[in-house]
Amino acid sequence: MTMLAIVDDDASARARLAGFARRYMQENAEPLEIREYSSAVDLLHHYKPQYDIIFLDIEMSEVDGIRAAHIIRETDPTTILIFVTNMAQLAIKGYEVEALDFIVKPIDYGSFAMVMHRASQRVERRRGQTLSLTARGTTQIVAFDRIGYVEVRNHYITYHTTEGDITVKGTLAQAEEALRQGNFMRCNRWYLINIDNVTGIDGNRVTVGDWTVEVSRSKKQEIMRAVTLSMGAVR
Repeated sequence: MTMLAIVDDDASARARLAGFARRYMQENAEPLEIREYSSAVDLLHHYKPQYDIIFLDIEMSEVDGIRAAHIIRETDPTTILIFVTNMAQLAIKGYEVEALDFIVKPIDYGSFAMVMHRASQRVERRRGQTLSLTARGTTQIVAFDRIGYVEVRNHYITYHTTEGDITVKGTLAQAEEALRQGNFMRCNRWYLINIDNVTGIDGNRVTVGDWTVEVSRSKKQEIMRAVTLSMGAVR
C-alpha cells in the first residue's frame, strides 16, 4: 500500500490530482491510499513520517510549499516530495529539500503519470531493502530508508532510525555487510551514513534527518560525490 498526500489550497486542483492518482493506481494495479489537505498547516499539524509520496503546492497562504518541505525534512528525510506550481522557476528551490520532481499547472495526465512512475519505482526500491535486528530478545524488521546512520562503539552497533535507536553487538565491517545492498558509506572510523537520506553538508558535518555526523577530511569529497549521484539518480 502506497500512502500519498496531496496538499493544495485549490479544491479543484486537489480533486484533479487525486483523480489522476486513482487512474494511475487502476492502470498499474497498485494499492494506494490518498489523503487530501487544504493547507500545509493541516499537513504539518502533528506530522508523522507515514507518507511515501507528498504532492505539495508551492504557492499556498500561511505556510507555502517550500517552507512546509523544509519543516517536513527536519523529521522525515525519506518521504518523496513532488512540487506542484504555476511557475516552473519556483521549483528550483526543490533541490534544497531533495524534491524528486515538480509538475507545472495546469496538470495533464501524461506528465503526472511520468512523475508518478518515477516516484513509485523509488518507493518499491526502498521497500525491497530491509534489515532484521535482534536486541534484548526482540527482533525488528527495519527498512533501509528509515536508517539515518549507524554508529559503532566498543563492539556494539547502534542503528539510528526514524522509529528510535536499536543497539546490537557487532563491528562496523559487519554493519557494512548487512547494508551492502543499500546506499551506505563510511564517513569516519565509527559511522556509516545513509547517502539517500542526507539533507545537507556543512564543512565537515553532514545532516541526515535529525542527526548531524562528523565526516573525516579524507572522506568528505567522496561523500559529496555520492550525495550528488544519489540526487541525480532519482531526477
